[in-house]
Amino acid sequence: MKKIFILLLISLLSVSTSYSATDRYSQEYLQSKNHFSITKPLAEYIAKKAIKKSLKKETGANFDVKLDAYNTSSLKKGIFKNLEITGNDLFVNDIPVNYINLKSLTDYNYIDYTQSPVVYKSDMQFAYELVLTDEALNVALKDAQYQGIIKTVNRLAGSMFTIKALRTKIANNKLYLIMDYNLPIVKLTKDRSFVAATDFQVVNGKIKAKNVHIDTTYGKLGLNKVANLINLLNPLEFTLNQIDDNKYKGNIENINFVDNMIKVNGKMYISKSE
Repeated sequence: MKKIFILLLISLLSVSTSYSATDRYSQEYLQSKNHFSITKPLAEYIAKKAIKKSLKKETGANFDVKLDAYNTSSLKKGIFKNLEITGNDLFVNDIPVNYINLKSLTDYNYIDYTQSPVVYKSDMQFAYELVLTDEALNVALKDAQYQGIIKTVNRLAGSMFTIKALRTKIANNKLYLIMDYNLPIVKLTKDRSFVAATDFQVVNGKIKAKNVHIDTTYGKLGLNKVANLINLLNPLEFTLNQIDDNKYKGNIENINFVDNMIKVNGKMYISKSE
C-alpha cells in the first residue's frame, strides 16, 4: 500500500502555484483558527482530480476521493486535514484487490512532496479496510517467496509428507486449503490431495487458524497438527504481506468472511521523518 500513499501525497503538486503563500502552517495555528478561503474548494477539486488520475495510472481502477483541507496555501504546501479514498477491482503490487478503503484518522497531515523520497513532517495514522477473494490468495501463492515457505514446511515435516502444490478456495465463508502431497520415503504413484477448512482470528496482531475442519483425513493427523500446519503455511498473512511492503508500522485488527470474501480491517501508522 506504500505506492498508494505516496501517489496520494505527490498528487498535491497539481494544486495551482498561483495561490497566495503564508508561513502559518503549524498544527496549532491551523487547528485553532477558522479558515476562510474562497479558492479552497477549487484547490481541493484540483488535488482530488490529480489523485484520481495518479491512482488510475498506477492501479488501473477508478477511485472515489474525499479531501478536506484547512486552506489553499497549506494544501499547496502538502498539509491536509482529512483524506479518504475508496476503490474497487484494482491491483496492488500485482495482487487483485476487490475493495480498498483508506481513511486518515489524524486531522493534521503534513508531507514535503518536493523531496525524493517524500519527507513526512508529521505523524499520521490511517484506518484501512480490504476485501479479498480467493483469486488474490492464489495469485500470491505463485510467488517464489511462498514456494520457499513450502520448502521450509516440507523440511520440518521430515518423513511425514512432501507438499507438491497448494491452492485455496473460499466457500461457505471458510477458507479451504487444498494441498497436493506425496510421501518422501515410499513415493506414491500419484499425488494425493489433503483438504482442510479454516476460519481465522487475529491474536496479538498475528493471523491464526481457528475452527479447523478436516475434509479429507491424512492418516491420524490431529486437528492441532493441522492448525499448526496451516499457521506455518499461512496463505492469508503472506498475501497481505505482498499487498503491503511492511515499510510502515501497522496492525491487523479484524478478519471476517463476508459473502465468501475476506474482509480485513486495521490501522497503519506513518512516523514523522527524523
